[in-house]
Amino acid sequence: MRCFIAIDLDSNVKANIKEFIQQENLNQIFKGIRWVKPDNFHITLAFLGEITTNQASTVKNILEGIIPKHEPFVIEMSDVGFFPNRRNPRVFWIGIKEQPKLLKLKHDIDKGLTESNINFDKKPFSPHLTLGRIKSSVEIKSETVETLDFKDSFLVKEVSLMKSDLYSNGPIYTELYSFKLG
Repeated sequence: MRCFIAIDLDSNVKANIKEFIQQENLNQIFKGIRWVKPDNFHITLAFLGEITTNQASTVKNILEGIIPKHEPFVIEMSDVGFFPNRRNPRVFWIGIKEQPKLLKLKHDIDKGLTESNINFDKKPFSPHLTLGRIKSSVEIKSETVETLDFKDSFLVKEVSLMKSDLYSNGPIYTELYSFKLG
């Protein structure tokens, strides 16, 4: 099964992001973006890819040992941007302000996964929320992006191990396990 470790967003924040996309008319401005469904908005801490049921059980044990040791913390969302850049956009995102507690949590999760020989995507961590993915070339006008700004915040109280099933009309995410922060 295809899995990842993530922070789910508060339902009010999901609604605010959906409203931001509609109010700013982003569907029309950025044609060619495959938008993430609001129910699927999350912040990925570790993408595991294909793992076995036994590996999922190991990940559950790792997270049970790590997550309760961390206190709840606030995530502040701000700005929008593109990976890898505006000239060659592949992902449209909302940024996450630097949060030492988030970085420590990510570090501890990575360490636990590494020590248990669980493979995961080891790209440098750049906290963000993906709004959409871009398959074909899309022209991104600097003046359009610079006028966009989304700000919101929420209290992180738990981390989840998620399963992702891919379908032609988009992925369906299922929470396998949830772990409360201490």
